[in-house]
Amino acid sequence: MRVTQLRTKTIGFTNAVKLQSVLVHHLSIAILAVAYGVILASLPLEAFKDRANYLVYAKDSWAILIRYWERGLLPTLANEPIWLLLNSGFAKWLAPENVVRLIIFIPASLIAWLVLRYGRRQFLWLLFFLLLPSVVKNHIVHLRQGVAIAVFMAGWMTTWRPGRIILLATTPFIHSSFFFILSLMTFTSMLRSFRISVGLRNVFVAIAGIVIGLRLEWLASLFGARQAMQYEFAATDVSGLGFAFWFLVLVVWCFQGRSFLDRHSFEVAAIVFYLSTYFFIEVSARIFESSLLLVLLAGLGLTGWRRQALLVMMLGYGVLQWVMRIGQPGLGFGIG
Repeated sequence: MRVTQLRTKTIGFTNAVKLQSVLVHHLSIAILAVAYGVILASLPLEAFKDRANYLVYAKDSWAILIRYWERGLLPTLANEPIWLLLNSGFAKWLAPENVVRLIIFIPASLIAWLVLRYGRRQFLWLLFFLLLPSVVKNHIVHLRQGVAIAVFMAGWMTTWRPGRIILLATTPFIHSSFFFILSLMTFTSMLRSFRISVGLRNVFVAIAGIVIGLRLEWLASLFGARQAMQYEFAATDVSGLGFAFWFLVLVVWCFQGRSFLDRHSFEVAAIVFYLSTYFFIEVSARIFESSLLLVLLAGLGLTGWRRQALLVMMLGYGVLQWVMRIGQPGLGFGIG
């Protein structure tokens, strides 16, 4: 009887310790996530690229939305109406400067929270991912994309199917890169449902990428998207470094085997789509960055030498990205 009672007390104590540890871990993540958002939102407001444009959105989004609406429903939907409505809503209560800071803080904190809770044993790597230039710049320079990525990640990770569908469906109307991301998700899912092999699936994705790369300017003009006037739709002055790096990442993933590639079919397709459009359009990296966090998280599922190889590659690539920014205004994010 006493032995049984002792075991019960021991189990209860162990469970209490585990619960306390979990609570401390989640509290630490929440504090770090808020700190991440606060630090980024506290940076000098007009010291970085495109901030003047975001201040204009904070003041005049409703007028911009009305201007698109006068051109028709299609141009309105193609020019990120939820982004404009979000700015208009905040502007009713806040000054333009505070609107911009809030648009930095909320998505940055949400993304940090979603990423850091992905795996307790992966904590340092998850923190490293959040500090990569390709990730952090969405809360310094590409603020609209940062908002869309936060909504996308929340939708991807939610287990409530209606909520997942709603959140994912809103993302293209916050940032237009998600028209491609959602199309890629749908295309990949369709190919999987047809039981097409992993290799052939990615051939189809590559072909689709090349076709889109060649016809993107026409598509943007057809729908009246603002990007039709902003981009040349030609990959000029590309170094090839990004292509080489992500091609090697894809090779390492292939060595993990068919099961891994099938389980992460969307993330694999995102890399293939990026590689297939790299030499055709200058926005290929912007599109890829909208799925980058999912790609990075998927890479943590590798095992053995493949995991070690990938992490060494990511560490080297991340350090190189920061080193190449030394000497530039605002570490490459500032106004030159």
